[in-house]
Amino acid sequence: MPTDAFGDIHFTGLGQKMGKYVRVSSDTPPRVIYHLMTQHWGLDAPNLLISVTGGAKNFIMKPRLKNIFRQGLVKVAQTTGAWIITGGSHAGVMKQVGEAVRDFILSCSHKEGEIVTIGIATWGTVYNRESLICPMGGFPAEYLLDEENQGSLSCLDSNHSHFILVDDGTHGRYGVEIPLRTRLEKFISEQTKVKGGVAIKIPIVCVVLEGGPGTLDTVYNAITNGTPCVIVEGSGRVADVIAQVASLPVSKITIALIQKKLNMFFHDIYELFTEDKLVEWTKKIQDIVRNRQLLTIFREGKYGQQDVDVAILQALFKASRNQDHFGRENLDHQLKLAVAWNRVDIARSEIFTDDYEWKPTDLHPVMAAALISNKPEFVKLFLEQGVRLKEFVTWDTLVYLYNNMAPSCLFHSKLQKVLLEDREHTAGSKMPRIQLHHVSQVLRELLGCSTQPLYPKPKHTERPRLSIPVPHIKLNVQGSSLRSLYKRSAGRVTFTMDPVRDLLIWAVVQNRKELAEIIWAQSQDCMAAALACSKILKELAKEEEDTDTTDDMLALAEQYEHKAIGVFTDCYRKDEERAQKLLTRVSEAWGKTTCLQLALEAKNMNFVSHGGVQAFLTKVWWGKMCVDNGLWRVIVCMLFFPLLYTSLITFREKRLQPVGCLTRLRAFFTAPVVIFHMNILSYFTFLLLFAYVLMVDFQPLPSWWEYLIYFWLFSLVCEETRQLLYDPDGFGVVKMASLYFKDFWNKLDICAILVFITGLTCRLIPSTLYPGRIILSLAFIIFCLRLMHIFTVSKTLGPKIIIVKRMMKDVFFFLFLLAVWVVSFGVAKQAILIHNEERVEWLFRGVVYHSYLTIFGQIPSYIDGVNFNIDQCSPNGTDPYKPKCPETNEDNKKPIFPEWLTVILLCLYLLFTNILLLNLLIAMFNYTFQQVQEHTDQIWKFQRHDLIEEYHGRPPAPPPFILLNHLQILIRRGLLRRQATCHKRLKEKLEKNEEAALLSWEMYLKENYLQHQQCQEKENTEQKIRDIAQRVDVLAELLDLDWVKRTGLVEKRLVSLEDQVHQSAQALRWIMQALQGNGFGSGEDVPPVGSSKASETKEVDLEGKPEESQPLYHVLARNLLYPGSHTLRFPVPDEKVPWEVEFPLYNPPVYSADHKDMAVQDPFSPSLESLLKINYNTMDGLIDRQSFHGLYAVQDGLPLNPMGRTGLQGRGRLHCFGPNHALHPVVTRWRRNLDGSIIRKSLKKMLEVLVAQYPLSDVWALPGGSLEPGETLPLKLKWILRREFWPQFQNLLKQGTEIHKGYLDDPRNTDNAWVETVAVSVHFDNHDVEMKRLNSFLQGCDPELCIRWQVLDKRIPLHANHKELLHKVSTLLGAYY
Repeated sequence: MPTDAFGDIHFTGLGQKMGKYVRVSSDTPPRVIYHLMTQHWGLDAPNLLISVTGGAKNFIMKPRLKNIFRQGLVKVAQTTGAWIITGGSHAGVMKQVGEAVRDFILSCSHKEGEIVTIGIATWGTVYNRESLICPMGGFPAEYLLDEENQGSLSCLDSNHSHFILVDDGTHGRYGVEIPLRTRLEKFISEQTKVKGGVAIKIPIVCVVLEGGPGTLDTVYNAITNGTPCVIVEGSGRVADVIAQVASLPVSKITIALIQKKLNMFFHDIYELFTEDKLVEWTKKIQDIVRNRQLLTIFREGKYGQQDVDVAILQALFKASRNQDHFGRENLDHQLKLAVAWNRVDIARSEIFTDDYEWKPTDLHPVMAAALISNKPEFVKLFLEQGVRLKEFVTWDTLVYLYNNMAPSCLFHSKLQKVLLEDREHTAGSKMPRIQLHHVSQVLRELLGCSTQPLYPKPKHTERPRLSIPVPHIKLNVQGSSLRSLYKRSAGRVTFTMDPVRDLLIWAVVQNRKELAEIIWAQSQDCMAAALACSKILKELAKEEEDTDTTDDMLALAEQYEHKAIGVFTDCYRKDEERAQKLLTRVSEAWGKTTCLQLALEAKNMNFVSHGGVQAFLTKVWWGKMCVDNGLWRVIVCMLFFPLLYTSLITFREKRLQPVGCLTRLRAFFTAPVVIFHMNILSYFTFLLLFAYVLMVDFQPLPSWWEYLIYFWLFSLVCEETRQLLYDPDGFGVVKMASLYFKDFWNKLDICAILVFITGLTCRLIPSTLYPGRIILSLAFIIFCLRLMHIFTVSKTLGPKIIIVKRMMKDVFFFLFLLAVWVVSFGVAKQAILIHNEERVEWLFRGVVYHSYLTIFGQIPSYIDGVNFNIDQCSPNGTDPYKPKCPETNEDNKKPIFPEWLTVILLCLYLLFTNILLLNLLIAMFNYTFQQVQEHTDQIWKFQRHDLIEEYHGRPPAPPPFILLNHLQILIRRGLLRRQATCHKRLKEKLEKNEEAALLSWEMYLKENYLQHQQCQEKENTEQKIRDIAQRVDVLAELLDLDWVKRTGLVEKRLVSLEDQVHQSAQALRWIMQALQGNGFGSGEDVPPVGSSKASETKEVDLEGKPEESQPLYHVLARNLLYPGSHTLRFPVPDEKVPWEVEFPLYNPPVYSADHKDMAVQDPFSPSLESLLKINYNTMDGLIDRQSFHGLYAVQDGLPLNPMGRTGLQGRGRLHCFGPNHALHPVVTRWRRNLDGSIIRKSLKKMLEVLVAQYPLSDVWALPGGSLEPGETLPLKLKWILRREFWPQFQNLLKQGTEIHKGYLDDPRNTDNAWVETVAVSVHFDNHDVEMKRLNSFLQGCDPELCIRWQVLDKRIPLHANHKELLHKVSTLLGAYY
């Protein structure tokens, strides 16, 4: 597309606005321009095209109407993602649109204020267009908006974002851009936009403000092309003329009425309207009003249309509803539009009404689209309409959803890494498609190793899932079809185990808060779901790079934790036992884990510290004993166990209550609290014995006390090995090892054991006996540090251990800062004081050790020279026990280094280290302490679980007697092959019935929790204020609307009153004249009583619901554009149709097409000689020129259409003058169910009719058409039927019922040629032989023909005249229409 003016345009002046522009030729293909807009300008394809037309000159609108129009226009553009197309100049309606966009952008954020406003203007009428010319393009062209000096030209509007300047080589000629704009708008409206998984044809709507003759042509063309129009009443001129008559019956719209309206609204230029113009305007306005389904009048104060955006969207739905269609195609289209626009309010009010009952399966495709495009309100709406997630979520649907995740999503990038690993593992060159086992790998990383894979990898592509049949669904999405998601071979689909869980995970991993909340409300295992979501979000937040997204994820994770707490609180209040079962129940849906385990993995301290969870842990801690037993009683019974058989210790279970019960002893010593204290006693004994051996009894040959220590340590090693290899869930050795080494105390145990073994090895070698003792001493220190783990059970000391651990981290980072000062000062001091110290150990002492001790007050005596003593150092550095002396004078052995410098360095060093850094460390410690101290209770309760779980699963005997338990386990697991008992783990697998009842109970309480949350939100003060403010706004708006209505009513009454006063004055004048003349005037002189304006007002108040009767005259035969040609008819208003009505202006053009494929046709050029040879009103050879309506008039050798004028002379596309006979058989049958019963609607039987679509035709029609001379069956009917069936079909026609015989309103009719048809109803009441024969003969017809049985109703997409025939058939048979 060669051009010398394109690129960026910069509007100078206030605002400094930028836009893009291009200069194109008037014959540029619209495809090229659309490619430029979407590819080079980077515009997203629109969801809606709003073409704003109207007055090109400045006009005045009421302030309120102007504000309503501006707000509504930008709202519909912003919410639906629309393009607004105008004329682009800074005047008239274009200026109004530009100012509306400007006001919206100023009041919104940058992200919300992106509205595409495209101005299509004529290049030759643009003022200062020379500044836009640059052959290279791309530069910011400086454009000055100068209205004062523009003259007859016009400036571009600075508030438009894009400009297309159309050039045809003329200068100062307006309207050049109209044909290109029309073609471009039509091309865009034919494009398919895929958004959110839904493919829609881009809809277009025309919005009209004010306007002149050109605007009327634009509206007429839009209506003719099927484009809905919104007329803003009150904006002036053409818009008001159309709005004033839009609610009148077409028969009332006369030339006189239009003349009156033009005089009212075009008062300044009324003299320019000739009679021809009046006739043309009347005809066009009649045709516009006749298509009421495409016309929407926006009236200020009209009920249900307070906003222009609602009027625009309602206009599109109104046009779509009234459009002919098969089945529910139209409803599907409307719903796809609503989803693409994200206007759930329109969907509720316009689509989901009582007129049509949606099947849940019909909503599945748009449900998927709403999920992908993140439209939670639509998801909620579809769930309200009956969509069941268990039927919606199939295996393929889930795969499709994961394949359509946003590429910017972190989970998507993690999936891509898994796919890359899978490709490398399989050594393939092609990237594998996302499957659910890939998703499962990522989810297991996020949920933790304690969960099983949620989606196991299928073997041999088998999917062991439930299958049920689903209906046929057709909806194109992104080059594929969503129908395939619900279709399997033989029409069956596969469902996942837990569809709600699957959708919830899909929404959570994308951080879609509202969507996830809606889905979570549908979940059954809601507490586990909330905790799992919290864990997933926290893990994703760790890897997310964007800070805002990380904060959102953490906030959402906290919300889900609160949801879990809320549900558990309600459950715990209702039933403690069942609530605690929920904690330990093994959830199959979430990887065979438990709620408690998920909370611990996610570190949900608030949940774990909940009173109900802590009560459960306390119960586990005390085992089978009552929790109110004092600790001193337990210790006493530990030391003297016969006391168990007294009433000192009480148990929960009744079977343990008898004093002589032998199981009391087992129940007591297997309680975790007893095991814990037994191990404490054992560990202290071990440490005391270890200390005794190290300090008192460490002999060259080990004593029996030392051998006892070794034995004791061996039992500890066996216990650590058991913990490492204990795998009740089947995770594998690697996973168990990773879980084992995640615990800090386990690492400390391994370290102590390794150091002990190292020391033991050295100790057993005589030459390394002493180093062995040193290493064993270090091991003793580590074993003592292990004591801190025991203190975690204490509510006082437990949090302090956490404080110490965190402070150690603070110290670690603090040492980096301290090392900088220590090393820098130490090196400088050493270099200044001492010359060439070569001993490494003394270098380290001088640089690091002495500098470090200086911080604590041990300042070297020689650093200032005052306290220097040469006896304390070695002059040459030869004494290994003394440091080398500083630089000294050879004479008096006094130091010669600069004392002032070393003193300054020392002062600075102490200032920064002692005062600054140490106080910084104290501040860090204080912050850590305060932070932990605030959550002391939560931290203690959280870490308490680990200790309880450890001792719950630990063998009851303490070391070294624990070896007996290890031996028992080895025999049971190794020799007898018995599995570990489940009661030793905090997990419980329930029976199916019990689990189902428990989950139902949990779901019931979850609903109570959600209702309680809603009530709390309503009771919230801020929410109350918002509700009150909203109600006040609504009330103010209603009062304002009521004022507008009242004002309008008062105005109408005043007009009526003025008219009646005028009539009364005329009547009085007549009476006076009659009295003066001594007689009475004739009846014709009596003025009319009543008000014409009042009656007109009453008609206008019908609000678009006039009493429309059947048209008195032909309508299709008067369409201005004759079909199949460029010939325009002479406009003929309804009142001028009859030949009897005089119409002096009538001067129709002449048109007769030459049909080369027809053997018989009347002369192409109607000369008088050739016309005289034609015999009318009789048989003219093979041509039947007799009319079913009797004799018709013949004028100047040409017959006259018996129904009146059509605006065109000649025979048009018909083959002969006069009547052209046709035959239309209407073949019907009853619509039946699979069982053969007849389907009914509104208590009436439903019909199916045979329709056909012929080659080179876009519309469907009845199987019939024009009869060739001498033929009994139409040629088009012969195309459908095989030749051998023609005689039988003629017999069927003879047996049929004639439903119409006469004139047919056809667009091809002219003044001298018209179509007359015979319509015959052929109905098959039963599935008889004749219908089966008909179907068999239909199957062998031309492959280019499309034939189908279609349900008969008023919206069936056929020719208008054919639909009238169907109506007669349905009336004849008493069927639904």
